[in-house]
Amino acid sequence: MKPILSVSVIGARGRMGRLACDWIREANGLSLLGELDLGDRIAEELTKNKPMVALDFTTASSARENALAIVRAGVRPVIGTSGLSTGDLEALRIALEERQLGGIVVPNFSIGAVLMMRFAEQAARLLPHVEILEAHHTTKEDAPSGTARATAARVAKARSEAPQDRSKELVEHVRGGTVDGIRVHSIRLPGVVAHQEVRFGAPGEQLSIRHDSTDRSCFRDGVLLALRAAPLARGLVMGLEPLLSIS
Repeated sequence: MKPILSVSVIGARGRMGRLACDWIREANGLSLLGELDLGDRIAEELTKNKPMVALDFTTASSARENALAIVRAGVRPVIGTSGLSTGDLEALRIALEERQLGGIVVPNFSIGAVLMMRFAEQAARLLPHVEILEAHHTTKEDAPSGTARATAARVAKARSEAPQDRSKELVEHVRGGTVDGIRVHSIRLPGVVAHQEVRFGAPGEQLSIRHDSTDRSCFRDGVLLALRAAPLARGLVMGLEPLLSIS
């Protein structure tokens, strides 16, 4: 019989945190060891309780310090909070290597979103003219989303050329922002969970690759996948896609 995987959730009183706690309680082979939130002494609590994995669903402003606190406690992190910068990720990578731990940062726990990013990367090899439109709820702190930034990075790396944009903005940022040379447009509206569309254009045709999350239940399988894969991870793992071969 496999040992029970103990998990502490940070941000347990938030919307995603509460859902994650429920999913962990219901899942076979997992146990919810701790429910922590902003203001709690995270490193101290994790050191005392020693869960095998800590899942962070807090805010962009606290995600870096939380991630480092988890590692300092000798616990493997699964970070579901977006907004970590390249410097934050490098600091986490170094911390994991120093403690000889593995950790996972997941911009989007939806399996469908993983497929959307993969398909967009494939399309970019043949269709270099591309822009990204993403929409989320009004309480999301960061813009663009972590998924949009991850998609832009993959698309930029895959395409063979960066077409010149000759449009002139008469209103600042009316053409969106730029991530790795890719135009990204962010919308924040009530009633939206998560939406992303990657639009490609070529003479005489357009291709749209779209993913919609209509309910947060779509993140359940990805969360459980990441938690179960965390004990097997080495160093810093980015996204769900590599976990399909780890778990």
